[in-house]
Amino acid sequence: MALAAETLQPSEKKIISVGDLTRRIKKSIEDAVRYVWVAGEMSNYKGPGPSGHLYFTLKDAESQIPCAMWKGMANRLRFDPENGMEVVAFGKVDVYVPYGKYQLIVEDMEPRGVGSLQLKFEQLKEKLQKEGLFDAGRKRPIPFLPRKLALVTSPTGAAVADMVRTLRTRCPALHVIVYPVKVQGDGAAQEIAAAIGHLNLSMPDIDVMIVGRGGGSIEDLWAFNEEVVARAIFTSRIPVISAVGHETDTTISDFVADVRALTPTDGAVKAVPNLDDLHQSLNDLDAKLRRALKSRADLYRSQLDGYGRGFARVVELPNQLRQRLDDLDARLNAGLPGLPKILRDRVDHLASRLQADARRRIEHAHAQLRQAAASLEALSPVAILGRGYSITRLEASQEILLNGAQAKAGDRIVTRLGTGQIISRVEKE
Repeated sequence: MALAAETLQPSEKKIISVGDLTRRIKKSIEDAVRYVWVAGEMSNYKGPGPSGHLYFTLKDAESQIPCAMWKGMANRLRFDPENGMEVVAFGKVDVYVPYGKYQLIVEDMEPRGVGSLQLKFEQLKEKLQKEGLFDAGRKRPIPFLPRKLALVTSPTGAAVADMVRTLRTRCPALHVIVYPVKVQGDGAAQEIAAAIGHLNLSMPDIDVMIVGRGGGSIEDLWAFNEEVVARAIFTSRIPVISAVGHETDTTISDFVADVRALTPTDGAVKAVPNLDDLHQSLNDLDAKLRRALKSRADLYRSQLDGYGRGFARVVELPNQLRQRLDDLDARLNAGLPGLPKILRDRVDHLASRLQADARRRIEHAHAQLRQAAASLEALSPVAILGRGYSITRLEASQEILLNGAQAKAGDRIVTRLGTGQIISRVEKE
């Protein structure tokens, strides 16, 4: 039978220190509770301390418990903790001996009701959007016909093969550089960002780069959701096409890049035009230009014909006026002797006015003639040659050469200049 404490002599009492008692409590709790999942609301969170550890409180309507998360565990979190956030924490109950305070040592944590990666994605997206990294006004156009293109992607797998094949098919002359990087797992984001920076510094002649990979889970694509990759794309001097995953996948790099492609293959299509289509377009434009030039030439030829008929009328007009003046003068002289003096004076006055009017008409006709001659001279093919152009014909057939394929080695050609001509022989086709 146990004795009452007050009946024991001091030498019989079992006395322990506060530290011993706290350690006993600590061991008892650790043995009884061990690892648990705990749901609650975060509070008293102030961000990482100097050591990198996280300290906060989990609470609900009934109680609260202090929590600590060591730096190594905190660095693996896939979201940014915030006060008021509902979370589920995994860890073990511990007693902090110096203060006799029990706490939860958290080893893992995730948001309650939403995936941690999705939350981290939304948090980073909101942050970068506020900083202006997604602004449409800063995005640059992709060069129409790039000469050199870089692929920042994994050197193995279907994605890089599809992109290279598509690029070669659409634009065979394109110089393609594959910059090999990890596209998932630890260190992948840092490799992608470093590759983008290195291409900008060491290869300034690159016209455009495609950054991407094939499809996968959100974990597989996560490197393209990292802030370091987003900022590397944002600061890139070279225009960037983001081509990550499948059509339904969206990453942070898609929002920052100058152009978002639905798939890696779509990225290659957006990067270069199809040369076959381009050749067809050029042929269509050439045909339209030839029709327009022919129409303009026909118009000028019609105008020249009109000017020719006008010249004939202008040249003839002075002679017609002179003949009419001579006729009137003769008629006046014939009728003057029999007229009274006042009528003769009036006739003389009218004759003077008629002569003056005739002179004005003749001068105006000469001015029109000079103006028409100047217009004709401006439209003259000879005048065009005088401005530095030339016309080259085959000597044998007098056929005008429109392209080099018309002349064969040994043919004699005649080049008409503004003054004189040059006769040459074709040495090589």
